[in-house]
Amino acid sequence: MKKLNCVIFGVCFVITFAVNIVVAGERSSKRSRKVQETVKIKVSAWGPTQAEVQAAMLRVEKSRAVQNVLENTKYRLISFDYIESEYDKSKPAQSPTNFRIVFYDYTNDRTFTAEGDFANTKIVTVREEKFQPGVSSQELAEAFEMVKKDAGLGEFYRQKQLKIFEAMPPVSVLDGERLVNVGIKILPDGENQVIGISFKNNRIVRYKDNAPLTSLAADDACGINSANQGNTANGTAGQYQLTVGLNNAPLWEMLVIRPSASSGNSQERSGIEVRDVKYKGKSVLKRGHAPILNVQYDGDACGPYRDWQYAEGFFNAPTEGAIDPAPGIRILAPGRVAQTSLDSGNDLGNFAGVAVYTQNGETILVSEMDAGWYRYIMEWRFANDGTIRPRYGFGATNSTCVCNSHQHNIYWRFDFDIVSPTNKVFQLERGGKFIQPVKNETARLRSYQTNRSFLIQNSNGGEAYKVVTNLSDGEANDFSVGDFWLLKYRAGIGGEPDEIDDPNGDEQKANFAPWLNNESLLNQDVVLWYSGHFAHHSDGEHLLSPDRSGTVLTGSHVVGPDLRPVRW
Repeated sequence: MKKLNCVIFGVCFVITFAVNIVVAGERSSKRSRKVQETVKIKVSAWGPTQAEVQAAMLRVEKSRAVQNVLENTKYRLISFDYIESEYDKSKPAQSPTNFRIVFYDYTNDRTFTAEGDFANTKIVTVREEKFQPGVSSQELAEAFEMVKKDAGLGEFYRQKQLKIFEAMPPVSVLDGERLVNVGIKILPDGENQVIGISFKNNRIVRYKDNAPLTSLAADDACGINSANQGNTANGTAGQYQLTVGLNNAPLWEMLVIRPSASSGNSQERSGIEVRDVKYKGKSVLKRGHAPILNVQYDGDACGPYRDWQYAEGFFNAPTEGAIDPAPGIRILAPGRVAQTSLDSGNDLGNFAGVAVYTQNGETILVSEMDAGWYRYIMEWRFANDGTIRPRYGFGATNSTCVCNSHQHNIYWRFDFDIVSPTNKVFQLERGGKFIQPVKNETARLRSYQTNRSFLIQNSNGGEAYKVVTNLSDGEANDFSVGDFWLLKYRAGIGGEPDEIDDPNGDEQKANFAPWLNNESLLNQDVVLWYSGHFAHHSDGEHLLSPDRSGTVLTGSHVVGPDLRPVRW
């Protein structure tokens, strides 16, 4: 695959980006000193290219296997999913060789998946599925165009008196028919509506009470105005090897996967994903990502919703002096920082993907994702001292539902491999004054009173990472179901990681119960799930730009733990 990439592009993307930064040294009563540090960021493309993805989609769509079920129907390719290659935790991640494509047949309201391989050595297989796929970027774009060209609404649009925006839920099924939902507002005094777009019958469907079930449309609306810039398609390629060097010595090494290509349920995905993370040459995480994201409204005013993290929206990543070493990744110039909608208070941007920059002794990866009227911001911050700070921020564009109080829940999955896959776990209270081994799979609630944390330690040495809760991470309720889950790693079919897509059935809330089997965690491969909970209140003001510090994505809209090295 690597050779093929080079043939397609002529040369492989390998760019080294040097940044000089000055950080303050430790202060003592005797002296204060400054240390000059040279940070080098190296990025190289990894895995299938977008050209290979496009070729695979075209080839499979034209295959006899697919045309046997979709010929003479109105259908659409909804998403592209990478199937992981044979999985061996003792080795670096291997470039995916197989894939899965989701098609929707509007004529007969059926979902199909087709599987094939990039090398075109396997016969394409097709099967009908029972699930309703998530909305695609192409569906949204075409839905917007249908509204603009509608006999009644089109005139308002031409007179610039019509606002069109993404809505929740993204899709409704009415009398067995798939409808893609969009929001509209006729200016200056018209009320909000959520309407359904029927691709099957090429028409607009009006809902009772101006919105489908689980949604809401009224005169009141909260949030920033939607820029309607569009977003990336589900399955857009973007995978990179990233190395951070400090003073000519390796510091951080990892594989970075953009949200649109991340793992998990292909209709939801898991934001910015990092794999094979090493600090100073030693393994920390085999995989870190956030496969579950949901929201519940007080009194079920709207929702609840299970949200998705594949639609990368646009945010500001300054182009001056920046380098784009591969599609979907941008390394910013020294002193430049990215700004998301939580920073700027508006929905406009010039880049969709993962922006990388350095600030105050940290290397930052950030992306913004669209899910209906929600705006989700994900960051990973890798400090020179070994601290990892995963962060998640919550915003929204103008809509009625978000005026009502609701709670967002994000669930990180940390597959720890501290030095090796064999680790042990300790629960710490009051800063480590009380230490208790965690011997079996378990679920725990956080305790701010005792500063509850967990230590994941190498079974054959003293190296460890401590998972520390921050005060902004909220408290669980019946819907969010918990805070910590400590599980033994399980391999699934073909060796792929299991227990990533929770068996939630038709429920929108997370479901970890089937995974808690009381298996031993003593000297085992440990996976820790960590949830953060953020309450959006009904005053509307809390939906705008929060107070963000200059050192980390923070403030009232942001949650996330600190992962701190111990005896490294």
